[in-house]
Amino acid sequence: MSVAAELRRQIASGRLKPGDKLQPENVLQAAFSISRPTMREALRMLESESLITITRGKHGGARVNAVDLGAVSRQVGVLLQIEGTTLDDVWFARTIIEPPAAALLAQTRDPVAFAALEANLNEMRIAAQKDLIRYADLAADFSLLITKYCGNKTIHLLASLIYDIIRRQHEHVTERTITRSSVDELRQGSIRERETSLEMMRDGKVAEVEAFWRAHLVRMRDLVLAAYEGPTTIDILSEPANRARTPRRSTKRARLVK
Repeated sequence: MSVAAELRRQIASGRLKPGDKLQPENVLQAAFSISRPTMREALRMLESESLITITRGKHGGARVNAVDLGAVSRQVGVLLQIEGTTLDDVWFARTIIEPPAAALLAQTRDPVAFAALEANLNEMRIAAQKDLIRYADLAADFSLLITKYCGNKTIHLLASLIYDIIRRQHEHVTERTITRSSVDELRQGSIRERETSLEMMRDGKVAEVEAFWRAHLVRMRDLVLAAYEGPTTIDILSEPANRARTPRRSTKRARLVK
């Protein structure tokens, strides 16, 4: 539909910015020389894409929305789950996306990025002793911080689109293994590897940190998949039974789609 395409183009180009109010329907209708039903259908289409919000009443109308990346990410997660995407599939994608981002960060040596990663690690060390579901979320956040500060917007967008999948998978694995004493040693080892990767980035070891982070992801993938009985389809819908766990508390098994 040409009117919807034109308004979409204006939003994408920044001519129409988040919060801007579109002209009244009758004005747009005249400008595009279309009927009222056609105009309303175009607006409904843009609203279904979450590009605008339409309100009724005296001060109503259509306003441009800020893009909700979280909503897009959830849609991507649902689509991948419908397609039967496995955890192994997602982890392979991570080995393609994240290591080059770590290398880029080693090139730029952005102190703001390093401060954010260090803060994440500090929280992770505490959570590893007190709140393992929080620890799982922070582990996923560490990867997203690498892509956020790497300087490549496309890499970060791709990482953001699968972030919900990664976060929930970390939570599910944590809940499955939360009572195993042997897992704490692996958890501490994972923290140490993140510390090492951060030091490599600070030292500007571009090739080394890319290889190191890829190897880290492969090791983590093998540990994650070992927690399940065979290939597992991703599950972005179920939440941990209790998001405030302690290392000694027993848990129910996470609900996963097999």
